[in-house]
Amino acid sequence: MHCRILELIRMTNETPDYGWSEVGNAILLKKVFGYWPAFHDAYLLSIHTKQRRCGVAIIDITIELRHWGQDDPDWTVRGSDCVITLTFFDVKIVGIPMATFFEDNSIDEIHYARTDDDLLLFELDPNTGSGIFLACVSAEISRIEPYQPGVASTTT
Repeated sequence: MHCRILELIRMTNETPDYGWSEVGNAILLKKVFGYWPAFHDAYLLSIHTKQRRCGVAIIDITIELRHWGQDDPDWTVRGSDCVITLTFFDVKIVGIPMATFFEDNSIDEIHYARTDDDLLLFELDPNTGSGIFLACVSAEISRIEPYQPGVASTTT
């Protein structure tokens, strides 16, 4: 997947917060990890879709990521090993190549940007596995919890 959002960030010469300022509850990431993560070498664990109301074409998408602070610019030791749940509300455009979604979905970087027509763009560039591109009305960090190997996801 071509990194369109990163190009936008570089063109504006902004400090790379990767667009987290556009995401609800994003300050939780900074509190847990101490910096704005790009989620480099994190893992995409799951993707869930949900129709908000029967008969209404409003779709929400939730993804779960596993991250332990491995992309911290000041990294010295492994950080908190967490599952981060991101929820995207009222998704208008989605691109998820399911043929490449497999057990080892390693992330290169994650980026957000706001469009002129006020949609929030999200792009997950993969190292391996599936990438994701979507446009939605809003997004939030729904949950951050400790990673527990072998425990099924709590997201429905």
